[in-house]
Amino acid sequence: MASTINEIIKESIEKIRADHLSLTPDNYSQVFCEVAKRKGVVVEDCQKVAKYINKLDTRLSAEAKKINVSTIDQLLAFFVARLNKSNAAESEQLIAASSLLLKRVLQAVTLLHNKRATNLANASLDKLESKQNVKSMEIIKDKWFEFISDYDDTFLKKLDKFGKINKEDVEKMVFDINKILSKDEDSEIYKVVAPLIVATLTPSIASSMNDDLATISYELRNSPQAISSPAMQDEIKQFIKKRIELDKEEVKNKISTLDKILDEINKKIFDLIDSTNMSSEEVQNIKKDLNDINFSKDGFESIHNRLINIANSLENESKGLSLKMGENQKTIAKLHTRVKKLENALLIAKQESKEDFLTNVATKRALEKELKRVEEAYIRYKIDYTICFLDIDHFKVVNDTYGHEAGDLILSTLGKILRKYVRQADFVGRYGGEEFLAILPGVDLNQGSLFADKIRKIIENYKFIYKNERIDIKISCGIAQRANSASGKEVISNADKMLYKAKEGGRNQVMPNPK
Repeated sequence: MASTINEIIKESIEKIRADHLSLTPDNYSQVFCEVAKRKGVVVEDCQKVAKYINKLDTRLSAEAKKINVSTIDQLLAFFVARLNKSNAAESEQLIAASSLLLKRVLQAVTLLHNKRATNLANASLDKLESKQNVKSMEIIKDKWFEFISDYDDTFLKKLDKFGKINKEDVEKMVFDINKILSKDEDSEIYKVVAPLIVATLTPSIASSMNDDLATISYELRNSPQAISSPAMQDEIKQFIKKRIELDKEEVKNKISTLDKILDEINKKIFDLIDSTNMSSEEVQNIKKDLNDINFSKDGFESIHNRLINIANSLENESKGLSLKMGENQKTIAKLHTRVKKLENALLIAKQESKEDFLTNVATKRALEKELKRVEEAYIRYKIDYTICFLDIDHFKVVNDTYGHEAGDLILSTLGKILRKYVRQADFVGRYGGEEFLAILPGVDLNQGSLFADKIRKIIENYKFIYKNERIDIKISCGIAQRANSASGKEVISNADKMLYKAKEGGRNQVMPNPK
């Protein structure tokens, strides 16, 4: 029995602390008796109030039990309230109003979604003023009723998008929200950012940095969250700094090489002048040819090769044609014209080899070169990409109905639409006939399907006008992701199979369908 009493005492003190009650004799006595009653232990001191109530008049005893009088203070407050009654009718109204008021208060507190506040409110019922009139109680009751009626907790539904949150208790609600916000979402972000960082570091003139880049790429691929570590950030900074220095040195060496070639060309020009009767005007023409080289747009290898060719040509011509040039200046003019024509032809051939003349997108040859580049980046750095095949539906019918001029207009317009809506990082070209191919680096299968469906809708709603007549054009698209394919050739094959599936399924659709 002593052990049980000690347990009741211990649990009573814990409950007083949990309910944030003052450790007063009255509070302790009330909580002690509640715990003892719950445990089925009869304590004589806890039965005093019940004995006093049983000795009262039957009506008063029933009233006291109805309002749950359980302490001496509550019993005294009950007696004071009965002695202060002006008349029986008003007392009944006051009791009814008080009871309804208590219900409203409890209902309002439960709407606050705080169980601790609810418990404190229940524990504070005995603190209500014992002397009230009916009118004041009615006013307070109506105010609480208005509060309950107007209270709107629909704002809590905004939390649903974050996950499962307990809305019945503010403390648990905050705990759930904090738990959701503290999830390791950074790792997902790092998985996306890491390949982008590697991709930004990839372009480099100095090829000697490739091994260092491969090391960083391997670390980030296996542990993307390493981006947040100061050590990795410092390593990337040092890599960039080193690459800049090596790139500067590489550019310096390349410029030095070009300078040497230019000096050699300059020497050969003077040798030609000495060995022939070339006029100053012709020398100026050769200089002009050299100045026409665009150092800002042409790549180093292109410039290097062109200068070497010029130097070789000058050397060969100076040995075999010096006497003939001296006898006939017209030969020089013809050679000069021939060189210009050859340069123009080479320029046109260069443009045609990279850019489709009709659609102004990349040629199939340029597409194959880009596919090889992105495949190497995937193998070496795991930079994923998605292939998108786009084919015009019933294009033969368009050519047969409106003519090839209308067909060319549609192909040209489609090329313009693709160039407008692809990202700067994407690569789009004409794969053949009415078929186009887009290479989308860093894009997964569903994102590629969404891109293709966006292009499909744009083309479906686009007004293709030929000779004041609108031609309705629709396309079918097939999508494949490199990560889901065994090789670069297979991703092309898979995209082509999806295109064929879209055609078989009724055309004017994307396969697989975007989610």
